[in-house]
Order: sequence, then structure tokens, then C-alpha cells
Amino acid sequence: MKKLICRKRLSNAERQNQSRVRSLFRQNLLRTGLFTCIAAVIVTGVARAQAGQLDATFGTGGIFVTRDTQSFDAAADAVVLQGDGKIVVAGEIGSSAGVLRLNTNGTLDSSFGTGGIVHINVPSGLGGGVQVVGVAIQTDGKIVAGISTVNSDGPRSFLLARLETSGALDPSFGSGGLVTTFPFGRELSPTVLALQPDGKILLAGDGVTVRYETTGQLDGAFGTGGVAPISLTSVTAIALQSNGQILIAGGGPRRDSFPPAPIFQTASIAGLISRYNANGSLDTTFGTGGQAACVAAASAMVVQSTGKIVVAGSILAKLAAPPVGSSAGFGLVRYNTNGSIDTTFGTRGVAITAFNGAPATEPLALALQSNGDMIGAGVAGPVPSNAGAPALSSFALARYLSTGQLDTTFGSGGRVTTAFGGNTASITAVAIQSDGNIVAVGNSDADVLGSFVNNIAVARYLGK
Repeated sequence: MKKLICRKRLSNAERQNQSRVRSLFRQNLLRTGLFTCIAAVIVTGVARAQAGQLDATFGTGGIFVTRDTQSFDAAADAVVLQGDGKIVVAGEIGSSAGVLRLNTNGTLDSSFGTGGIVHINVPSGLGGGVQVVGVAIQTDGKIVAGISTVNSDGPRSFLLARLETSGALDPSFGSGGLVTTFPFGRELSPTVLALQPDGKILLAGDGVTVRYETTGQLDGAFGTGGVAPISLTSVTAIALQSNGQILIAGGGPRRDSFPPAPIFQTASIAGLISRYNANGSLDTTFGTGGQAACVAAASAMVVQSTGKIVVAGSILAKLAAPPVGSSAGFGLVRYNTNGSIDTTFGTRGVAITAFNGAPATEPLALALQSNGDMIGAGVAGPVPSNAGAPALSSFALARYLSTGQLDTTFGSGGRVTTAFGGNTASITAVAIQSDGNIVAVGNSDADVLGSFVNNIAVARYLGK
């Protein structure tokens, strides 16, 4: 017997209602598909944001420039990031040592100093023209600034200042927040600063290193009364090893006559790295008698998690393999912990990067990312046509893998340049945020009525 299947006969009204349901269902499918397509386009657009692009959420199109908010001259030499992500930039502001603080969105932090800016008044008799050469943040959030008076009308000295988180000088530090030191009784000026993990502060330059306690007093356990001689007159970089030893890079041997050669005028002199023990004495087990040769005009240095040392400086790009012309380029050299060149890095220990169309190229800063990659930053541009006439130049960055190879996922083939209209521009310091984004700090010269005026420029780039 066949099984009978009975179906209900639908009325015309029921058929019409069912048809409407199917139609709505199909429309929903179409809407869902369209939404999925739109969402895919949006997600794809976000995914296409490439490492090395300017971060449009920062400043104006990724850039902050002091001329947009201030009318005085300014120049930046150092940067450090606070724990809350705010950016502390230091250098010379309005012919005085100055510090400014930016919010994470690239605007001046009005809760700091006056409108986001602090002018540090140096002790009477030291003159003007001072600048902050290094800045660091202590574990309590206070800001330590190393100050040079090399261009002042008064005597040169090592100056150290400590600011409260509000920007006010910390009265518990030194004398009213300031410490003045004449190393070995001479008029000398610092060029670099480092903050040790134990809170002690190092200032180095002009053939000496000075170490201070957290209170600002000279550390009697370092060198002689807190001052130790070093083998370099021109100090351009300082880095700390995990065992407490101190690495100092620069150019030129120390001279017995004082004052030493002017700071930052030794680009033609071969660079050197020296290593010192925690007490300030030279570590003769490093390199040859405590020193190792490095790229000319070594300008920046980092210590990798393995303990290996990477130094950056200007180097002839024609030395690259294959040669890429006679222009200067970014040069990175890696050393083993004993001071010998690590031939596993780059090409036989050296990584050379040229920027096409920019014969005058030099790295001035170097920073480590959390994954071991490195950001080299500086300037790329043509050679000035004559002395004293600035040539147009740009911010220049390159990202390297820990092995010394260019990271081709960054910018264009591992390189990024940022022009500032018809102005000159260069990066002097760089820092990596906790989210991987890159903060580059430097200067841009704006031609105002035929007179070049310096401005602090801060750019933030996507790190990934």
C-alpha cells in the first residue's frame, strides 16, 4: 500500500504572505552580503595601513611643529616617553634650555609648565644659549635633564635639572632643582645623558663622565669624587649594559690641552667605542685596551638583549655590496660583547643603507623595538651648495631586522622619508611607544622673510 502524503492547500492570502516572507529573506541575504562586502572593504583598507606611514591621529596629519603654536625659535635634541604615553621633548626653546610635553594625540599638554612648555633658568653668571642635551624619566615620574652651556656667554659647565611631573623645578634636588658641576675644576660641557636602573645619573662629554646620586650629589664611588676621565673629547652616544658597564661612543682621542675641540665638529675623525666599569675605570678587556674602532661620526648606540652592541653613524654608501654610489648613508655596525665585530650581522658585520637622491645622509638616532628590530633615524638630503647655506632635507628612517637586514615591510623597501615643504628637516632623537608606533623628534627650518628659523618637529609613524 502506498503511503499517502497529505498537504494543506494554501489560500491565495497565505500564498501572498509566503511570497512576501521569501522576498524579505532574499533581501536580507542581499543586505547581509552587501554589508559583508562593505565590511571586507573597510577591514581591507585598515589592513593596508602600512608600517612607516604617518599616524593621522597625531598632531596635524601625523606631525606637530612648534611654529603652529609658538613664535620663538626652538630646537630639539632629546625625547623620552612617560608611562602614560605622553611625550617629553627637550632642547633649546627661545634661547634657553627648555622642555615641552605633548599629549598622546600630538597636542601641547597644558598641565605641564606654561601651556605645555618649561623654560629652565640656569644659575646666574652662566649666561644664555643653553640647551638640554639629554632627558630621562625616573621611576617616580620626575624628569631629569642634562644641560650644556657650550654656547653661553658665561663659563661652560655640566648642568643637571630635575622637574616635577608638573614641570616645576624639584626643590629637593641639588639647589632648587639644579646642580652645577665643573669637572676637575675645568669649564666643560656634556653632550649625552643616561639614567641607570638604580636611579643614578650619568652625564658625559668633553673627555669626562660625571655620575650623580638620585639626590643630585656627586657619586663618590665613581671615578674621583664622581668624575672619571674618558678617552673621547667628542661624545655622541652612551649606552648601558645589563651588568652595569658603560659604553661611550664618539670621535677623536682625548687631548691634554683644554678646552677640547668643539662639540659635534669631528665628523671627519674616525669614531671609537670605549667601555667603562661601573666604578668609572676603563675596561681593558673590551676591544684593544678598552676601545674599538667604529663608523666615522658614530652618533647613536643600542645594546641588544643578547648583549651585542649596535652603533650607527654616517658611512660611505659606496662601501655597500653591491656599491650604491659615492653618497653617504646610514651605517650600522654590530659588535660582540668583547668588542670584536660580529660578522653575522648585515654583510660581514656592517649594514649600509643609502637613500636614493639624498647624497648627504646620516643617522642621528637609533632605537630598539620590543621584538629586537631597530629604527635608525636621521637626515636625508643634498649637500649644501656653499658653507652656511642650508640645503633642503627630510626626516629619514630605516627599519632593520635584528640581523641587520632592512625590513621591507616598513615604508618603501625598509626606508621612509618625510619632507617639510620647502624647509630643511632632520631627526635628532627617536623613541618607540608601547604599541610599537615610532616617535621621531627633530627640527625643521622655516624660511621666514629670508631668515631661517628653527622649529621643533615631532612626527609619529605606524609601527605595524
